[in-house]
Amino acid sequence: MKTKQLPLMIMTTLLLGIHSFGTVDAAQAVGKSGTKPAVSKSSTGAIGKSSVKAVRGTVGKSTFKPLVTKPASKPVTKPKVAQSAAPKIAASRTTAAVVTKNQVEQASTRVRVENTPDVRVLLGSRRQDASVSSASGVTVLNSANSKIENHKVVSVGIRGNKIAINGKAVDSVVTLKPVSGDIFTFEGKAYRGALTLRANNGTMMVINAVPLESYLYGVVPQEAIPSWPAAALEAQAVAARTYALHTMEQNKNQLYDVSTSTDHQVYGGVSGETHSTTAAVNHTKGIVMLYNNRPINALFHSDGGGYTEDSVNVWGNDIPYLKGVKDYSNSNSSASNWIVSTNRHALEGKLNAASKGVGKLKSIQLTPLGNPGKATFDRGVSGRIKSATFVGTAGKVTLSGDDLRSILGLKSTLFDFYVNHNPASSTGKAYHTFTGKNDTVFIKGHGWGHGLGMSQWGAAEMAKKAGTGDTNYYQTILKHYYSGITLKKVY
Repeated sequence: MKTKQLPLMIMTTLLLGIHSFGTVDAAQAVGKSGTKPAVSKSSTGAIGKSSVKAVRGTVGKSTFKPLVTKPASKPVTKPKVAQSAAPKIAASRTTAAVVTKNQVEQASTRVRVENTPDVRVLLGSRRQDASVSSASGVTVLNSANSKIENHKVVSVGIRGNKIAINGKAVDSVVTLKPVSGDIFTFEGKAYRGALTLRANNGTMMVINAVPLESYLYGVVPQEAIPSWPAAALEAQAVAARTYALHTMEQNKNQLYDVSTSTDHQVYGGVSGETHSTTAAVNHTKGIVMLYNNRPINALFHSDGGGYTEDSVNVWGNDIPYLKGVKDYSNSNSSASNWIVSTNRHALEGKLNAASKGVGKLKSIQLTPLGNPGKATFDRGVSGRIKSATFVGTAGKVTLSGDDLRSILGLKSTLFDFYVNHNPASSTGKAYHTFTGKNDTVFIKGHGWGHGLGMSQWGAAEMAKKAGTGDTNYYQTILKHYYSGITLKKVY
């Protein structure tokens, strides 16, 4: 993540509607990012990463992506991100009822989206021609938003510095919309809204301009498990909406607002929509989390591992609503508790590969992991590592928890080292001194992701506490994980 300060956000800009297309983190989290991480997915596999990159999250520097919600086979959780902060939640989705195209078209008549802002989603960039179609036909508009023609199916491509329609170069920016309804297909994958194609250095940027609520239909099932309790899905919907608005304001002068990966939020279009997640979006329509009357940077992660963290201990910026709190995630899951086994030679090799070698390891200077609630000079309030010093025959090196997690490929920075002592069968006391022989090193950790904001698995556990008839328990979840926020319907 790039270091940035939270921008001042003017609420009225969030209600303008369509943006103009001017120049310019061992459980997996669902659909997922997450946290994951990740390689951004294109709608067809042919679309690659754009040369214009927007980075998700603004609290400060980090290699983490705010959320990994993709499975390891696919994610994140990218985590995005090179590696995303929280991989996709591992769970079967066969129980989730996927909305069919006809059902989606019927549902679209039940939810008014005219007053919601549009979000510009970068689906990818490509050089190859592609097809765009709609059951009602496709209207083609030029950069002046003037109608050029209508077609049932349109072939689009790049010709020099212009977008070509059916082989003919037309304009540097072209927008395609369904003649009626809100669903079109791009290379066989269905999306809502409109498609804007922009010539950009010999490639065609593919951007889906979609009403925010419709965008959330395709996001929430990717960032949460559709079979979770309704309150958890509703909390995810509000977090995703708030995060999107925050990021839209941040990127309003860029060519697009968000990408489809865990660099921002995973977005699956119409094909990823489910009944339960669509209902969660509809139930919370227009509701946003505010702090000082501005949408917050609503970060979330797969699993807090028992306690979330203060933002200042992760990325350096002290964000008042991103404070460490008790996490209610399932302590028996492989995301909440995990152990990695390695040895001294392998550990030395990883340090060397990262240009952080210290010769033959002698010791690790690190406060032993204790109970959460109190920070130390080298650990945050949750116990997540802020820094650790490795001492060897050739000197010593101090690494941040973020860098150490990346070098060792771990799920979080909430962990400790146990040299020649298996924490699964011992008292759990940390051992940081090497014997110099064939040392075995165990790393016992907790949680998955950066640990800021809402724990998705924690939200799912909290949601089980909702009383019968309590249709707004999602607010209790959000106010627990985001300190001092207010909830307001902004449209």
